[in-house]
Amino acid sequence: MDDDENHELNAAQQFIGKRLTAMFSYKDIEDSPERAFVGVIMEVGYEQQESSLGSIVITGYSPTILLDLAPHTQSFGGQQSISLDSIAEQVIKEGINKDKYQVRVDCAYTKNLLYAAQYNETHYNYLARMAEAYGEQFFYDGEVLHFGQLPVPEKPLELIYGSNLSDVKVKMQARHVNPTFYGYSSSRDQKLTSVEAQVNHVSDIAKRAYQISKSKITTPSLRVAPIRASTDKDIEASQNGAAGSNASEVFVTTGSTSIPFLYPGCTADLRMRKRDTHETGYFTKIMITEVYHQVDGRGHYTGRFEAIASDSGHLPRPDFELPLAEAQVAKVISNADPENQGRVQVRFDWQLHDTTDWIRVMTPDAGSSSKVSKNRGFMAIPEVGDQVMIGFQHNHPDRPFVMGGMFHGKVGAGGGVDNRVKSLQTRSGHRLIFTEDESIILTDKSGNEIKLDTEGGNINITAPETMTFKAKNMNIEVGENLRTNVGMNSTESVGMNKTTNIGLKHLLSIGADFATHVIGKLTYFIKGDMETHGEKDQKMVSLQEMQISSLGELQHHSEKQVQNNSAERSKSF
Repeated sequence: MDDDENHELNAAQQFIGKRLTAMFSYKDIEDSPERAFVGVIMEVGYEQQESSLGSIVITGYSPTILLDLAPHTQSFGGQQSISLDSIAEQVIKEGINKDKYQVRVDCAYTKNLLYAAQYNETHYNYLARMAEAYGEQFFYDGEVLHFGQLPVPEKPLELIYGSNLSDVKVKMQARHVNPTFYGYSSSRDQKLTSVEAQVNHVSDIAKRAYQISKSKITTPSLRVAPIRASTDKDIEASQNGAAGSNASEVFVTTGSTSIPFLYPGCTADLRMRKRDTHETGYFTKIMITEVYHQVDGRGHYTGRFEAIASDSGHLPRPDFELPLAEAQVAKVISNADPENQGRVQVRFDWQLHDTTDWIRVMTPDAGSSSKVSKNRGFMAIPEVGDQVMIGFQHNHPDRPFVMGGMFHGKVGAGGGVDNRVKSLQTRSGHRLIFTEDESIILTDKSGNEIKLDTEGGNINITAPETMTFKAKNMNIEVGENLRTNVGMNSTESVGMNKTTNIGLKHLLSIGADFATHVIGKLTYFIKGDMETHGEKDQKMVSLQEMQISSLGELQHHSEKQVQNNSAERSKSF
């Protein structure tokens, strides 16, 4: 910058967003150790007090600030599972240029995730939340952004009380180190649990502090796991991570130091003064979690730090907020559940090409019974393209489910005047329609229809083709009139007996021939007169004997001849 830089910041403005490196080393010492802080310049300013010429002030931050500037919503997995490593890499890449800043991702949790969502939260908040949920560590050591397992530490520094260390405070802290997590696998209908978490503290004082907390702080802490678990191992990993974060704080050391090379994640051998002597001895190994560096204008350095035991494999819980996923609409992308469990994939408005994984559908009644193993209750899976309302179990963005369908302006027609129509219609056109005080109509796309005329008390059944009734027994009761119209042929087949009772007249009208075939005996019982009228010839033929008898007179009348013919002799008496 030129010497004439002023409050207009014409030259200073170019530094905003650029990489900043602050190097710490001992002055005037050849081959001095070095430690750098690499950050990003986020602010330039001009300060002028009284009659001074003014100063340009440059303010830099850890590059993690680039991940923490604005909330965002996106998802991972869905159509294809994804590793936690890949999620972390992608989220970090969206905010931090890996050509400028070092990033290390090395997750202990290696199982792929079916679906995960960053929901209305910054990239930093999401990474911190995921790290805590899956038992990973997330921190910036001044040069490298770490996500996953703790790196192999460099050679520990020595912090010696009375030499390069002062104002030391060593604390044992009571912490809750016995969380109990649970979960649920809907695909297997299985409750998920885990055994009690164990944190491995090696150093004596940290081990004692942990055992005291474990035995003394026994208030139950049962809660749902902060991950979408599918096995007991998932619950165990998350539960151990939460226990480890809390257990890392049972032993804490703070102090001031003249060593400018401390950084988060580094280890140091802590040497304390022995009692009643000026000698120092080894006390324990610590891991730095926070460090504050200050250098004045003459190069005088002051440092402060906070540390935990170096051996638990965990860091304290990072700061983050839990997002609350609210109900929202989505579009059904697929309902072809590969496991045939009635699930669907949906796409939210904030997803461009991604989808959820296979999620369940809420229904008024669902289950099984001793007689029905699957689909007992109300089963109606949304169609592809439908708009649905999505809820979230425990308000967790990774756990969506379908609450129900939603009509919109292009597909909704409402219930008509006075909201008198209620209906159920399928994709192909089958319909069940209820109209208030008028009718219930069941139709299909071919024209089959059952109509219950509520107002008139009638039932109409219509079929464009064949109607078949099949039952073991059937009873038909008609209080008044029964009318049957057949347009063409009518066939009636009775396997055994048939009885017809008629209270009054029986009229039978036949347009052409009438034939009766009887295998056995044909008998007529008539209490009144019996008359047979024929406009043409009438024949009675028997292959064996024929008898005509009467208790009264038997008369034969003919306007012409009466002929009695016999192949043998005939008798008349």
